[in-house]
Amino acid sequence: MKLADWAPIIVAGVTIVGGVFQARRKRPMTREIVKQDVELLGLLPEDSEAKELLAKHIDATVRKIVEDEDQRTREYAGSCLAIGFLAVSVFLLASCVARGGAWWWLAAPAVFIGLLGATGLGQDAVPRRRDARGRPL
Repeated sequence: MKLADWAPIIVAGVTIVGGVFQARRKRPMTREIVKQDVELLGLLPEDSEAKELLAKHIDATVRKIVEDEDQRTREYAGSCLAIGFLAVSVFLLASCVARGGAWWWLAAPAVFIGLLGATGLGQDAVPRRRDARGRPL
């Protein structure tokens, strides 16, 4: 099977992955939600129980932002390395599919490298609290 036969599948996969990233990007951030909650708080009547409850929720959310979210970071070098591993894995899998025959032995290292890349991306791309050397706390 030629690589040209896989082109429509690759294009469809890239489209799906792009759509997923775009959908995740459109979600409002925590600070935007707090801003909307503050605006809603101003619209509620003074004697409302919901106003007190919403004020406590806003206070807790702001406290969490200050204490936790501002200290969480991503490890960009590890994320780039993991993406590189995933790219090598895809290239090896595409090569073994395109050439067939004895090239199927490339599937084993491709799967291993892909697992390393996926694990590394899961560890380094997720925002976490980290020490000075970038290790997760």
